[in-house]
Amino acid sequence: MDARVSRLSAPMIDRLIELDVCDRYIVLVVDPQTFEADTHARFDGVDATDTADRLRRDFDEDGLGDVQIAVCRLHQPAGADRQVA
Repeated sequence: MDARVSRLSAPMIDRLIELDVCDRYIVLVVDPQTFEADTHARFDGVDATDTADRLRRDFDEDGLGDVQIAVCRLHQPAGADRQVA
């Protein structure tokens, strides 16, 4: 984000960028009928997107188009081992 075209201050832009940085990604699946939720592994961005797309196709083929699928950032707690596989 370019501070010259944003109404946000440079420190605020830096904080927003920092929020977007994450250790890995998870794929979150939520069934709105049962309110059950499940997460799938820890991925890099491309693998998380591929997994979400595959799950979406699988649920659609099974007639479960209302199941929600999202790719979410995973932030390790401060002091945790950053070597997430």
